Amino acid sequence: MEKLEINVENSESPPPNRRLNWVDLALVLGGVVGIYLVLAFGTLWLMEQWPHERVLLYLNAFMTQLAFGLLIWTLKIVRHWKWADFGWQGVPLKTIVGKVLSLYVITWVINIVYALALFNYGLTPPETDVYSKLLGQVTWYTLILNLLLAGVLAPIVEETLFRGVIFGSLQAYFGKWTAAVISAAIFSALHFQAYGFFPRFVLGMVLVYLYDRYKSLYPSVALHALNNIVATLIAASVIIE
Repeated sequence: MEKLEINVENSESPPPNRRLNWVDLALVLGGVVGIYLVLAFGTLWLMEQWPHERVLLYLNAFMTQLAFGLLIWTLKIVRHWKWADFGWQGVPLKTIVGKVLSLYVITWVINIVYALALFNYGLTPPETDVYSKLLGQVTWYTLILNLLLAGVLAPIVEETLFRGVIFGSLQAYFGKWTAAVISAAIFSALHFQAYGFFPRFVLGMVLVYLYDRYKSLYPSVALHALNNIVATLIAASVIIE
């Protein structure tokens, strides 16, 4: 398949039918935070009752994406949006491959420099991050589950929500770059890991750039998926060793 293409108009602000009012935007943001908190505390409670951490972490991860998906679907129905209104508009594949790959390399360089800088100050990443906990003793089915979750579901759902809905709506009120900073900060903060806040914030800014540059979610989904897939494979290889 050589390219996926639909004509897209370059505009600096979202179309009028995609501008959420403050009440709707607050409800969406509250819904996102509420989903994270309810599932997080629910998972912690279940761990005390049923000590199978990895199973519950998988359940939490998939339920989070499902809840986000329901939030997006509810918004689509209530606001009468089409998928194109979220940003699902095609772009020529050949125009985004080079940009996605180059930005991916840049984000990884920043990530490495950041990790080295913290290491010089005696700070090291957590010994067991979420990828390691989910993978556990790596098997084919845990690897496939992680690739499905991190490489397919999360990029599609999170890009639709954080870039297509939250950034797209904030942009109408704050302008492009302020909206980019706010949405990237929310995206990073809701991963609940202080050590990785900065590199995820940078990734969030890059994802906003791709979405705004091409007026489409496909490039940001591609970069998000690539980032997560490589991170999952690296985590798997480290555990195997």
